[in-house]
Amino acid sequence: MEYGDSSERAKLIAWWGSIAGICLVVALGSIFVTRAYLLRSAYEAENWRPPLIARLERDLAATNRDGAAVSLGELRGKIYVAGYQYTDCPAGCLGMAAVMKLLEAEFGEDPRFHLVSISVDPASDTPEKMDAWVKEKGIDSPRWWFLTGVPQEFAKYMISQFKFYATEEITDEALAAAQGPYAHDQRLVIVDGEANIRGYYDVMNVQRGEMEVERLRRDLRMVLDPSLKLSDFAPPPTDPAP
Repeated sequence: MEYGDSSERAKLIAWWGSIAGICLVVALGSIFVTRAYLLRSAYEAENWRPPLIARLERDLAATNRDGAAVSLGELRGKIYVAGYQYTDCPAGCLGMAAVMKLLEAEFGEDPRFHLVSISVDPASDTPEKMDAWVKEKGIDSPRWWFLTGVPQEFAKYMISQFKFYATEEITDEALAAAQGPYAHDQRLVIVDGEANIRGYYDVMNVQRGEMEVERLRRDLRMVLDPSLKLSDFAPPPTDPAP
């Protein structure tokens, strides 16, 4: 019996030793993962930059609302926010313009900063029509281009270069009356001085539009001032409750 008791005791000790060993491995692994996460978070807070998402490889010739011939290539060296808008849009484009006006008020004193509104409907948006719309809406600024041009070239450029969604014509009359004749990409985009796209911002999103605006403002500041770090900013707002 004593021999059997010793054997059982040894088995029990070995079993508990195995359990303790497993727990130790799990605990050490948890500590390692947590430490790695904290180190990664600290690294990103100090070194993260708005990413290089895409690049405008080709130029776009256009006509500004004052009738001047311009091209996006002229903005090399500047940092600009671009949007896809048109004057007959009854809702979303006005919201986008309001956000861009906010940016103009905040960053407009920086000579490197610029705004660009590219027409979704250049066949209808003549320079005269765009100029009248700009003045009516109170968004008249020399640092803000409103561009029109060749419809097919504009449509292809926005898809191939800006990587925007294709525009679709709205055929439902009631929907067109409420939203305008075109369903189009309503994100804003940051382009840096080397024609790199640094971020897309869904500022008209019903659920997270406010958060997107704050993210846009933060990223724009970081592109304009490379010395800024994530740790220099307050945490972004969270998504609203459903």
